[in-house]
Amino acid sequence: PTSPISQRLALLSESPDSQRIGYPTFLALISLLSDPSRIRQSAPATSLSPLETDVLNTLASGERGAESATPESISNIIDTCYSALQPVPQAEHKPKPRTGLMEVMFQAYNFAIGAVAGGIGAAVVYPIDLVKTRMQNQRAAVVGEMLYKNSIDCFRKVIRNEGILGLYRGLGPQLVGVAPEKAIKLTVNDFVRSRFTNKQTGEIAVAGEMLAGAMAGASQVVFTNPLEIVKIRLQIQGEMLKEAVGSTKAISRSGAITIIKELGLVGLYKGASACLLRDVPFSAIYFTCYSHLKKDVFREGERQLGMLDLLLAGAIAGMPAAYLTTPADVIKTRLQVVAKQGETVYTGLTDAARKIYKEEGFKAFFKGGPARIFRSSPQFGATLMCYELFHRMVPFPGESHELPQERAAHQSRELSSQTALFHAGNALRLLHDSGYKFGAFVPPSK
Repeated sequence: PTSPISQRLALLSESPDSQRIGYPTFLALISLLSDPSRIRQSAPATSLSPLETDVLNTLASGERGAESATPESISNIIDTCYSALQPVPQAEHKPKPRTGLMEVMFQAYNFAIGAVAGGIGAAVVYPIDLVKTRMQNQRAAVVGEMLYKNSIDCFRKVIRNEGILGLYRGLGPQLVGVAPEKAIKLTVNDFVRSRFTNKQTGEIAVAGEMLAGAMAGASQVVFTNPLEIVKIRLQIQGEMLKEAVGSTKAISRSGAITIIKELGLVGLYKGASACLLRDVPFSAIYFTCYSHLKKDVFREGERQLGMLDLLLAGAIAGMPAAYLTTPADVIKTRLQVVAKQGETVYTGLTDAARKIYKEEGFKAFFKGGPARIFRSSPQFGATLMCYELFHRMVPFPGESHELPQERAAHQSRELSSQTALFHAGNALRLLHDSGYKFGAFVPPSK
């Protein structure tokens, strides 16, 4: 429908018999329409030029050459300007919900990225993990059994007795197992977090974060326990071979396949209860700390975090998570290692905890704690850094990693561009409606 402004354009012509609008009048009209807020006040004449005031009175009253207009008529013409010319702001982009097939593909995508990131993180810190295992397996109650004074001493003796490659003993099974382990942990955590996250605000309660982490930790045990028991037995073979030198008992080096055959399916899950006791609280603490470090310390959302930010957030979050769960890790290690002659045999989780406390004291539960921090902290820092960077470099189709500030700036630019386009279109429409061919060549009449 034709607006009141278009209907009254003829009243601005130079004379009743002419359809021509003078150029100064045209400029005054464009000035009014470009910023209707200037005439929103009850006494608009104070902020308008005399010609703009005349044009406003004419359009508002509907009378040629009107010297005044009622506030109501002025308000109506301003509302018309706003409704006709003001562009409608673009609605905030909201991703469409994924179909069932796309959700499966997205989780498979997360799983693949988690597997690659987990393998990188495990390889980086494997020597520290070996030192941690050897320290935890050391029995203080056996006379002459103190092979290592501390983690540094253990590190030096492994290199001296077994060479540099001794620090990477058991890395093969670790890489094979750590890929699905870390992949399922990261995938489950992201999946559960998304279900507890408010879709409007993007916020998630601390309880939801901890529950997501706990479920991620529980889900990984199906891969973690077989991996851990094979890795631990490979890691302590160097000690057993060294002790066998000069003895009558022959001990041969076993490979991962041999150990798996010896243990069987049930044996691969020996110590699973201790593994759960370690991994569930670890993941609950870790992922919650990691999320809050990124948001509260490194200001995620206000800027895009760099490699160092992600590495530090992951490493710092791993420190309390690793140390506080060391007792469960010590118990798990003791349950999964084959006891040597003269060493205490443990029948279960409670039995191991009771005997360790009785024979070695409370400090024994935190054996290898520093090595565990030095292993878990950089490992998860590297893993989470790679996980997030891979998501940026190889995004899932349809996923956007644009920051809220960038999205707001883009929408502001779009709105400004749209406003300018509306103003230009309005000027052309006025020229067309008035029949005024400003700038066109008019041949002289004969």
